[in-house]
Amino acid sequence: MSIKKVPTGWQVDVWPEGRYGKRVRKILKSKGEAKRFEDYVKGKAAMGEPYMPPKRDRRRLLDLVQYWYDMHGSTLRDNHSRLNKLRQLAGQMGNPIASSITPSHAARFRQQRLEQGLSPNTVNHDISYLRAVFNYAIRMDEWKGDNPFAKLKALRIPERAPSYLTPEQIDALFHELRQSRNPHVVLIASICLTTGARWSEAQTLRAEYVRQQRITFANTKNGRTRTVPVSQDLYQKLLEHGPKMGRLFAKDAYLAFTRALDRSDIELPRGQRTHVLRHTFASHFMMNGGNLLTLQKILGHQSIQMTMRYAHLSPDHLSEAVRYGPAAPGL
Repeated sequence: MSIKKVPTGWQVDVWPEGRYGKRVRKILKSKGEAKRFEDYVKGKAAMGEPYMPPKRDRRRLLDLVQYWYDMHGSTLRDNHSRLNKLRQLAGQMGNPIASSITPSHAARFRQQRLEQGLSPNTVNHDISYLRAVFNYAIRMDEWKGDNPFAKLKALRIPERAPSYLTPEQIDALFHELRQSRNPHVVLIASICLTTGARWSEAQTLRAEYVRQQRITFANTKNGRTRTVPVSQDLYQKLLEHGPKMGRLFAKDAYLAFTRALDRSDIELPRGQRTHVLRHTFASHFMMNGGNLLTLQKILGHQSIQMTMRYAHLSPDHLSEAVRYGPAAPGL
């Protein structure tokens, strides 16, 4: 008999492929449920389809993180820091069984991060990293469930105009930079200010990438190489500064820049220290009549939306509002 009463319910005991196939046993609450399950198993077996109920995936979140890193994450530029961040996040979640994580659990974890004082931007990045782990496993058919982080929409962050330095502040900052004992800080800051380069791109610049009065940035955030012209004066100083091959600046200059900035008494929003040079280049470029598409290429933005943050600084930005809008009577 394939269905029988047992102390805990009704047991199905069936050999859907005959005595030499797999045996399926399962206890259900009622005889009707047991009968429906038996019919389901036999029907699937008759059609040659899988009939065994899938086993629960017992892997924990850290197991999926490690799989993601081994198969994909190790190829990223920030592979070690990303892995450490994911391990930290998994630890803060208690390293749960991955299949037990629901969208509600993910939302509660995000709220906990916010209550710890982290910025919405940081929390958005955290959730996107975790979402990417599940997305990759799903794409590779390694994960059969849903992505518990997929339903969380990014927290809205109020847009603010990038900070930039005035000509007077630029003079004050470079006055302090010239007082520094670091032999590289003035040139690195000059590259950032006059090309819009990120500090890390200028700091790691190689001498062979300074050619024909141009600088080529290969070690970029998005992996795309870009070339930007520089003034003859800066070009000559770079040629005279370091070796002909290899790293142009052998010593890190971030601390020297930070100290000079502090001495200059320039107040900046949080997270804008060296990046203010990139913002200053872009802002002055637009204020002096530069083209938005050209600025996108110089900065290396993948999307024009990133560059649009500087559009309002153009002298002609939205000037049609005055030209074509109605005039107020009596003015």
